[in-house]
Amino acid sequence: MTKETKSLPEKSSEEHCIHKITVEPVIFCYAFGIILHVPVIQQYIHRRIAEEKGIIYNTTASLSNCDSMRATRNGETLKMQKEVQSEASFMQLGMVFSASAPSLLVALFLGAWSDRAGRRRVMALPIFGSAIESAIILWVIAFNLPIQTLLLAGFINGLCGFFPTMVLSVFSYVADITEESQRAFRLGILEATAFISGMLSHLSSGWLINKTGYKAPYMMILSLHTFALFYVVLKLPESRAKHLMENSNVKVFSLHHIRVIICIFTNPRSGERWRMCILMFTSGLMIVSSIGFGSVIVLYAIDRPLCCNSILIGYYLATSFFVQAVGAILGLKFLKMILSEHTLMQVGMISVICSLVMMAFVKSKRALFVACLGGIPTPVIRAMMSKMVDPDEQGALFAAVATLETICTLFGAALFNSIYPLFLHIGLNGFCFLVMAFLMVAALILTE
Repeated sequence: MTKETKSLPEKSSEEHCIHKITVEPVIFCYAFGIILHVPVIQQYIHRRIAEEKGIIYNTTASLSNCDSMRATRNGETLKMQKEVQSEASFMQLGMVFSASAPSLLVALFLGAWSDRAGRRRVMALPIFGSAIESAIILWVIAFNLPIQTLLLAGFINGLCGFFPTMVLSVFSYVADITEESQRAFRLGILEATAFISGMLSHLSSGWLINKTGYKAPYMMILSLHTFALFYVVLKLPESRAKHLMENSNVKVFSLHHIRVIICIFTNPRSGERWRMCILMFTSGLMIVSSIGFGSVIVLYAIDRPLCCNSILIGYYLATSFFVQAVGAILGLKFLKMILSEHTLMQVGMISVICSLVMMAFVKSKRALFVACLGGIPTPVIRAMMSKMVDPDEQGALFAAVATLETICTLFGAALFNSIYPLFLHIGLNGFCFLVMAFLMVAALILTE
């Protein structure tokens, strides 16, 4: 008995060293690419639509589009600019739907399948899809193809699982190799890695667009996704190797996978079933708010009164991501010593609410740089749910989480890309941030 208790810590320490760096490089490269994609494609769509309407859009200028047209500003010009904003918002909505809708179905099957067939092959699929999407977008930019071709690129990425499948595979992988006591912090490290890569991508996005146009960012995205794909295939160890060997012939598209996901929420689980449902719904409200913010913030910053150029937008987004990364690491490492996971989650949610309310009334570029501890609530919620299920149900759980995120992504994009143009025409383009804050307040109330 004594020998066994002594050998276990030594083995755990050794395994900890071996698995110290596992999926972090994958998260860094993949997150860098998709986070860089969001502001770049929004600005590219805005430029293409503006050019079709005869508005000059010089990406290498030091001023923003609305600043550069100050000398020719009149009623007709302002009307055309609002039309460009509205059409760009709806085109962005179309891109979100083209990628997210097919990924919803794919993630449902791949999550439970990964519990029996391994995480690596599931993880490689969305990386491959994102690489194909970036190659098609690069082709559109190089040859000035119809802008609707972007929808095809997003659809192909969605068929490969897109972001939901990456989320379920990565977080299931971490759940496989960590103990419950360290899971929240380890998931927080992943969140922080994504935020840091996002910070770096946004710092580079503005300069790349300003100095080279739109080709260089997508060449970088394609390179990073290609590296991540080779890393998963050639370097990353399988966290469920035994299951991979024993169930190598498991079918991907089987109704059994759907039944497993349903059982996640129908099993009694010692009275914690409703608590898990509440956490899922809370997470959904947070995702809707987050997706809404990402959908409109670039268009909001480009338009009056802020009139930000590409570089300043990059600086703002980088600052926001950096603060969220710090919040995820320091909050989960040090604040957890004095606060419970539940309280820590609420503190992060309150900071997000304050940030959104302030954003609704921002009138100057300096005031735009408002930060929050938004990196804390998500990993805490995921860790809390992960502790409620068995080790063989981690993939099914995160498939449910990924499916929820996809549904909320579609709903959030539809909601806020509709609200923004509507209130833009009556001069209340900041109203959408108040709606996001209201959703966060509802999420906070649910956690009481």
